[in-house]
Amino acid sequence: MESKFEIGQKVKNKRLELNLRMDDVAKEVGITRSTLWAIENGSGNYTIDNLLKLVSFLNMSIDISSQTQGTRKRATRTNSVLDKKINRFIVMCVEQYASSVNRSSATIYNELNKAGIIKELKDDYEDMHGMSTYSINEYISRRLIHK
Repeated sequence: MESKFEIGQKVKNKRLELNLRMDDVAKEVGITRSTLWAIENGSGNYTIDNLLKLVSFLNMSIDISSQTQGTRKRATRTNSVLDKKINRFIVMCVEQYASSVNRSSATIYNELNKAGIIKELKDDYEDMHGMSTYSINEYISRRLIHK
């Protein structure tokens, strides 16, 4: 079981290992710098969704446990090899599409996520990961028009 502080230290160490600035990571993940600070310092309140987006972006796995009325219930999030491949595929799709429309990756990720397209890309990974960049950009464009 990892505490909020231990998780925060792992996140911070990974960010520093990757030589990434707080502002850049926060922007790419779609959270505020203060939320990233809270996560890294094991303090404050933040959503599990924000923590999982951050962990996924940093290509990490964490162990999240909670205690309810003295009974320990365990919820574990580990990234399998396939999860990591899917995450890299999603990042590539977002970055390529953002570049093709001359917009930031963070803006495009938020737009695609809101439209449900990120989930579609994850669900259809097996069929799509061999497609050309052009085909994926066309797919995303068509899906955005129909949303």
